[in-house]
Amino acid sequence: MKSDFARYEDEGLNKEYLALLEAEQYEVDPDSIPATRPLPADQSRTELCSSEAGRKLVHDWDRSGGFKAHLANVQRDVGEMVRTIGSVRDQRVFMERFDREVPIPARLAVYDEIAAGRGLYVAPASASEVKHFASTPAGRKLIEEWGSGAAERVAMLRSRAARMTANMSEADADDFWTWFDNLDVGPVAAIFRKLAG
Repeated sequence: MKSDFARYEDEGLNKEYLALLEAEQYEVDPDSIPATRPLPADQSRTELCSSEAGRKLVHDWDRSGGFKAHLANVQRDVGEMVRTIGSVRDQRVFMERFDREVPIPARLAVYDEIAAGRGLYVAPASASEVKHFASTPAGRKLIEEWGSGAAERVAMLRSRAARMTANMSEADADDFWTWFDNLDVGPVAAIFRKLAG
């Protein structure tokens, strides 16, 4: 670091040093380290490629606009959702539960759906579909927020949920929806806002 700073950076020692400093800081005060700091693209690629489903996702993203671009979009959107959940500790617990309780193929289907974006126009949801959505605490809160745009946003959520579920096995989808159904109102509303927005 002192004698050849360019080499220090080229060999990635600056990142290693930063990781050591953050690990020390985390031991002193876990809430001082952001929970949503994204992994570098090369590290994310390596982790994803440790499973067959991950290798397929990396391949698909490489072919449709580039892995780094899709990863950056997913990391941004997930970070925005998670940061609305509460304290850094709450955010970390949320992400750890997601990683622990949702099977890898289901997690990857979620990431792929986030990367895909809202997609094409959907016909607004019917009054009964909006009413059903509003029967949950998060749904009721969001229907009030969305006002006259609620029918289109509910339809978008239904479309995205169906597409995401179709990309999971039945068992993985069951595990994902069980995890989702056990979330508190705040995280559910944050996820719905982002996916419908």
